[in-house]
Amino acid sequence: MPRKKPNKNELLEVKLSELTDLVKDLSPAARVEIAFTHYEDEDASIDVYLSAPLPETEVLRLEQALGERCNEILVETGLFIIGAVQD
Repeated sequence: MPRKKPNKNELLEVKLSELTDLVKDLSPAARVEIAFTHYEDEDASIDVYLSAPLPETEVLRLEQALGERCNEILVETGLFIIGAVQD
């Protein structure tokens, strides 16, 4: 029996969970906030707040990893998720 294809909301939940796990792997103490407010074509946004100042190289590494995964998700699924590391 073929597996049911997830609907857009289910897929979005899976991808946001995946992004949260990525952030927590790179910065365990970071706080993650997810918003489903739609601006333009955006499906969701994920904001990362660091609990303590990190070296600039670590912040850049986190920003790059989050941005790259958001881009990959867009290409793979069509879901437009904005990821940002906040000061």
